[in-house]
Amino acid sequence: MVFTLLKDKHTKSFEINQFFCNLICKKMMITDILQIFDPLKDNVNTVPALPGNYIFVLRKNRKLPNVGIPVTYTKFREYEVIYVGLASGSLKDRDVKKHFNGNAGGSTLRKSLGCLFGYNLIPRDSNYNSNGKTKFSATDESKLSGWIKTNLLLFYYPNKDFVNVESRLIQELNPPLNLNKNNNVVNLEFRKHLTKLRNNKPVLPYDNIGKIMNQRNSGKELYVQVWQDYLSKILLAINSTNKTVKLNHSLFEAVGNRNRSGYSFRLDIDNGIVPRKKGSDVARDLKKVLDESSVFKHLANGKNIIIRLNGSFELTVQVIR
Repeated sequence: MVFTLLKDKHTKSFEINQFFCNLICKKMMITDILQIFDPLKDNVNTVPALPGNYIFVLRKNRKLPNVGIPVTYTKFREYEVIYVGLASGSLKDRDVKKHFNGNAGGSTLRKSLGCLFGYNLIPRDSNYNSNGKTKFSATDESKLSGWIKTNLLLFYYPNKDFVNVESRLIQELNPPLNLNKNNNVVNLEFRKHLTKLRNNKPVLPYDNIGKIMNQRNSGKELYVQVWQDYLSKILLAINSTNKTVKLNHSLFEAVGNRNRSGYSFRLDIDNGIVPRKKGSDVARDLKKVLDESSVFKHLANGKNIIIRLNGSFELTVQVIR
């Protein structure tokens, strides 16, 4: 198709031709200027701290998690596109830091991927009741970061017209993970399913999210409510002599992030007397719950009991009669 750029007496015709020419030129410019970032080998400082747009693509021979609904991909430079976004402030901060290394509470891409993997959502912070923001546990976020780095590549384009550019890219590339501004009938069922997954409420047993988050807000006895929920299983384990109870790590991580100090501990209980464990709020709060339980006192009377929590959130109860 050829567009006439010479202004003639038909001004309106000239303006239309010029508009379409500019549109085509912009499209070609975007395609040519987009630069690639590989998180496995490129320095993060190569991505500028400037506003602009970005495209996430799958590395060759990689696919999104299978949820039983077929996905149709559009290719960009021989790579399958999954997500398009914009950075109004800094491509480096938005793309590298939040998408590759952040958490789902600040990254739409991460939340969508984690939901496709079936990770449980937890409150992003203590203001969940007011902001409704969610993320995944520290363990799941770490797994997600690893998957993103080994399965995805990033193309970026610094520019100031990022809002319009994003809209055009979504229309042209139909990224399956873009839920807003995407009205393409292709992948519609997949997008509906993803929306449903993203809207799931945080998974917290017994619906104690309010009590748990209130404990976090107070900064005291963070894990008491969690241990109270598990008390019946702990008592059953004591009565069974030797048993391992698998705990939900999301519950502990939702109220207290202990990445450095960890959650592991060991309590040596003698004749129902639970020792104080310095440096472990997790063990301290379990002691409080056990001390207040008359059933525990009865079961532990005359026994030596060892309770261990390991890094995999497996609570082992060993009874020595």
